[in-house]
Amino acid sequence: MEQAFWLQRWQKGETGFHQDSLNPHLKYYYDDKAVPLEERKALKVFVPLCGKSLDMYWLSQNGYEVLGVECSPIAVVDFFKNHQLEYQLVESGNFTRYIAEEDNEGRRRIEILLGDFFDLSPKDLEGVTEIYDRASMIALPEEMRLQYSQKMMQLQRPGMRTLLITLTYPQAETAGPPFSVTEEEVREFYSKHFKVEKLRAKDILAEEPRFQQRGVSSLIETAYKLTRN
Repeated sequence: MEQAFWLQRWQKGETGFHQDSLNPHLKYYYDDKAVPLEERKALKVFVPLCGKSLDMYWLSQNGYEVLGVECSPIAVVDFFKNHQLEYQLVESGNFTRYIAEEDNEGRRRIEILLGDFFDLSPKDLEGVTEIYDRASMIALPEEMRLQYSQKMMQLQRPGMRTLLITLTYPQAETAGPPFSVTEEEVREFYSKHFKVEKLRAKDILAEEPRFQQRGVSSLIETAYKLTRN
């Protein structure tokens, strides 16, 4: 899906892909299994193709600095309005930066870059230690996922960690997005330059009525940890 597709979806309010609840992997890996709260000040999480994800606000409330990138100004402004956050605008190269500084109640800084993900450079991710990819890779059709994974490789320095969450289902049973991404594809894209660890996999079809209505027979959500070599 090119950028124009997503801009149109936001303009028309066709945002069924937006999740109104936190992903269960988020709390498990960024809280229950994460470093203690006091150590998270050294961590900065990058959320690609972030939309107006609630996950970013949760991360900022739980000790992490957050950086997102999103092409739709509607999604970006909605995010800050929905959470009643004051923000500054800073023009910077290919991006407009929307910045909400940390507050006195423990929320860390949130910054969203408005622009094209593929225009990012490693400098834009300065300070990033973690990447949270809940809905980026699965938002892209097969022909764009290789380009996406190559860009992700270019953006990262050794040691950076990614929590990648995918969905796998019989692609012939319904059209994306979100698209089906197999374990074989993940390893094909990343294993040369990353350590790939499969963390958990679960059939979540019973929790996803939209996929049931489409006649999908199984829907496996899988979490991977990718560490840049």
